[in-house]
Amino acid sequence: MMRVCTLLKISRCSMNAPLTGIKILDFTRFQNGPHATVMLSDMGAEIIKIERPGDGDPGRSLGREEDGFCAYFEALDRGKKSMTIDLATEQGAIIIRKLIEEVDVLTENFRPGLLDNLGFGYEDVRKINPQLIYAVNSGFGPEGEWAPRGSFDIVTQGMTGAMLGQAGGPGNTPIQIPWGLADQVGSMIFAYGIMSAIVARERYGVGQKLDTSQMGAMTTLQTLSIQRYLHSNYEPTTRRINPVFYSYADAVGDWLTIGVLTPKHWPLLCEAINRRDLITNEKTADPFARVANSEWLQYQLTESFKKNTRQYWLDELIKLDVPCGPVYSYAEVSAEEQFWLNGYLTNLEHPNFPGHRTVGSPIQLTETPIELQGPAPELGQHTEEILLQLGYTWDQITELRDACII
Repeated sequence: MMRVCTLLKISRCSMNAPLTGIKILDFTRFQNGPHATVMLSDMGAEIIKIERPGDGDPGRSLGREEDGFCAYFEALDRGKKSMTIDLATEQGAIIIRKLIEEVDVLTENFRPGLLDNLGFGYEDVRKINPQLIYAVNSGFGPEGEWAPRGSFDIVTQGMTGAMLGQAGGPGNTPIQIPWGLADQVGSMIFAYGIMSAIVARERYGVGQKLDTSQMGAMTTLQTLSIQRYLHSNYEPTTRRINPVFYSYADAVGDWLTIGVLTPKHWPLLCEAINRRDLITNEKTADPFARVANSEWLQYQLTESFKKNTRQYWLDELIKLDVPCGPVYSYAEVSAEEQFWLNGYLTNLEHPNFPGHRTVGSPIQLTETPIELQGPAPELGQHTEEILLQLGYTWDQITELRDACII
């Protein structure tokens, strides 16, 4: 039966979105999980976010600004429905079981064992809904002594070699990569796994448990470096600079990048910056010479780029099809038309913040278009709506609220 879209003021009804009709019961919190379900929301899935009555997802208060805006929660939970339920109560558990009967996917990133202790582990849930996809995103995977342990982004970055890899290898001070990288990459892998399980269910008619983890995601992210070590035991001890795959400051301190990896681009780079002498110089004539004399070459390029403005150099490099680009601040990113034309940044109607701008979807589909389903919900905003859909009466809802179950 076709579901009726209730977000007409914010988004046209996503009749053709890829995941239209898919319902997801979302227990995930913080970043590693919510970012996955927000991407699935963009794809048209209905996300029912379960939160604790009173304070909800801890992400609601992280970095909250004076005007009440929380970028963390707004970015990770837009387009979802918020339902508050005390899972530890008998009536709360009954509501969850009713929801499990109705949904296609359950997502969670609690410390392993928490939902099992509440009676909602995979073996319990599959008895209620055999076709359910039970999706778990943990810190360290389902096996081994680390499996039951909780994790945050920095822990997994350190354990997977990413922090020493970023620093240049053993012997250097570890460097944490920003943006919650393990959380973000972990969420992307989580969403990828969920969509794969949905396809498998459509093909074979089976529900199943899905396990992904921050550790697995960060290992995959570093495939090239780890693969090299597994084959040759190579591990860097210093951060090496490739002068032709690097960033340079112009005459006024604005920065640009160049990415010269193919043989054809080296002479074109030299021509663009008016350094044709470097093409035949024995220190830079071939890739091996450029590696051996990287510090000397870096100095030559640094001095060359200082002679004019960033825009001048970009024009010259682009003219010769040399891969390059500006190094932008977030202010410059938000002003760059390229992001807006492709929907990577977009406007989104928000009841509390007129003129609201947000990060859009990086995916474009011609026949089943992706469209953001709205801003992040207020705590418990959709509790009554969902209970009514489950068959509860207003009197029953009032009793549940008076008992602090919702």
